Order: sequence, then C-alpha cells, then structure tokens
Amino acid sequence: MAQIMKIMAILYHSDQNVEYLLMKRPADRGDYWTPITGHVEKNEQLLEALEREVMEETGIGELSYIIDLRVPYGYSKDGNDIEEHTFGVQVDTKEIKLSSEHTAFEWVDYETANDRLKWEDQKTSLRVLNDMINL
Repeated sequence: MAQIMKIMAILYHSDQNVEYLLMKRPADRGDYWTPITGHVEKNEQLLEALEREVMEETGIGELSYIIDLRVPYGYSKDGNDIEEHTFGVQVDTKEIKLSSEHTAFEWVDYETANDRLKWEDQKTSLRVLNDMINL
C-alpha cells in the first residue's frame, strides 16, 4: 500500500467581511464545490505543493499569510493510504484564472461555504480556520 500526501488550501480574502474561495469540480469529477486540493509531488515539501497547487488552480502566485490548520485527516482510496494536510491561505486578490480542473469559482461567506462543502474534513477545516481568523 502506497502512502500519498495531499494538501488542502482554503483561500480567504478580507476587506470588511471574510470570504472563502470555493471551486466547482466538473461533472466527470463529481460536480461539487471544494477548496483547492492536490497531491504533494515526489521531493516536494508541503509548502511548495501548497504554492504550486494554488498557482495552478487559481493563477494566484502571491500568498499573504499561510496558517497550518493542523487538522489531521487520513483515508484510504484505491489501495493507498492518503494523508492530507490542511492550510488556510490569505490572499489579497479575488481575481481567479480557472484551470481545467474546475468549471466555476465563487467567493462566499462562512455559512454558504459550509453548506456547499461535501466532505466533513473540509467542513472541519473551514470551521477551524474561521474560528482562528475571527478571534
């Protein structure tokens, strides 16, 4: 059984109110809303994977602030053990360049993001991030 490392990045932006970025997967990949996720490549560090995935999926190259949410999550899929590391990422822009991995994006408030997210680990990570930045 192989060990696979993944990252999840919940991007947020704050002018007056905090908004979270959700990306819509195409129908052939589940047709649901998600934060940014991706695999850590061989010989790549977690933060390198985080920066690469954010750039590939959104076109955003400048990350203002990164929070390691320390929400451990592991699961098995296709005979592989997957360990996912979650981060909150503050950005200064709301301009997104969609990649082919998604069909839409939207900046939404906490309640909307929580309602749209499909997976419990994503909801937990969103709650932890929201609690941390709204102290």
